[in-house]
Amino acid sequence: MLPAARYSRLVGSWVGVGIGIPLLIRADLGVAPFDVLTTGVHEAVGWSLGLCFIAVSVVFFALGGLLGGTLGWACIAGTVVIGQLVNLVLPFLPEVHALAPRVAMLLVAIAIIAVAICMVITTELGPGPTEVVMLGLVHRGMGIVPARWISDGTPVVLGALIGGSLGPGTVLFALVLGPAVKLGLRRLHYTPH
Repeated sequence: MLPAARYSRLVGSWVGVGIGIPLLIRADLGVAPFDVLTTGVHEAVGWSLGLCFIAVSVVFFALGGLLGGTLGWACIAGTVVIGQLVNLVLPFLPEVHALAPRVAMLLVAIAIIAVAICMVITTELGPGPTEVVMLGLVHRGMGIVPARWISDGTPVVLGALIGGSLGPGTVLFALVLGPAVKLGLRRLHYTPH
């Protein structure tokens, strides 16, 4: 892939997550799986959500790296940029109370985030924390779908045990994302190393 295409995909992936996460927040049907653990750590130790996100990210990056997942400079850069994008986008999305539009927002958010994850993985410049763990498990011989279920399921279970936010949208997100990422990577003609 040409450098310009890689960087375009990288920025596009960050924008996608920066839009998808606020949509999840406004849908108010459950946070992303990784954020269950972030909010759980926040409840358990009282640190700010931002600090909890960074701490949990570092642990997942380290675990993914030990498993053989691909790390890169964009792992950290993406974490910083996406946080700022979420802060920028969230105020523009109205709070919605009716269930039907909230479910629609949830489904759109999952689709956008799945596409963004596939885009960032194919750049090989450094994906997010759960993607590094997923890629580490794939490196160890696991299929994409079960690897994604583990990389999303682990923070859900751990976070729920220590009081993290959890909702039906979280469960749907965790179940659907594995097959969606597998399909997306296939469409992009990419096989994780």
